[in-house]
Amino acid sequence: MEELFYTLFSQLPGTESGMQVALYALSALLSLVACILLAHRNDLGWWAQILAVFAGPLVIAMQYDMLFLIYAIPALFVGVFGLWRFSRYSFQGKFTRQVTRSPLGLSAIITTVLGIAVLTALHLGEMLTTGFAFTAGTGTIWVSYITEAAVLMAFFLVAQGIRSGWLLMALASAVYVATLFTNNPAFALLFVWVFMVIASLYAWFMWRVLPRRDATAQLADHQAVTE
Repeated sequence: MEELFYTLFSQLPGTESGMQVALYALSALLSLVACILLAHRNDLGWWAQILAVFAGPLVIAMQYDMLFLIYAIPALFVGVFGLWRFSRYSFQGKFTRQVTRSPLGLSAIITTVLGIAVLTALHLGEMLTTGFAFTAGTGTIWVSYITEAAVLMAFFLVAQGIRSGWLLMALASAVYVATLFTNNPAFALLFVWVFMVIASLYAWFMWRVLPRRDATAQLADHQAVTE
């Protein structure tokens, strides 16, 4: 059992670092499930993403460092926002929503960039305030935290029906996979993040058939005039 745990997480069982890596892997797995569900516009995908934050950042914050809540709570907000935003779409089945695609406008781009910057800063926490984040050898930390923030902001875009969010998620996940290879990668994390790339591209492909919001509005206006 100890050998299996070390193979999956590259950490010894029973250690603090081992538990944190295992929680991050579980969190990533739930985010993967969220991607697959949201590819089909299923409300349960947002619940999976909320659980992903509970399983990872929130549990780690409550068990090891309460200051980490300054990152965990905003991360949780992304899933809650997605659940609320999808509730504005009408149902098409039991849990599936009739999502309409929105264009990637300048405001969405600015919000995404600012969101990535803020989430990265919150994730760095004391490393940023003490100056440790700017010392030599922290490049991998910066890249991993920026890509994790990009994934969260990609969910934020998806919640608004912006299909490009899936491409951002695929790109960020691919960069995260490359970052893992620079260290001694935990097999479980590597496996899940590789599939995050695949699931994001799958979702982007699935959303190609969704109607555009402007086209839907024009159709509704035409039907109102006809009636």
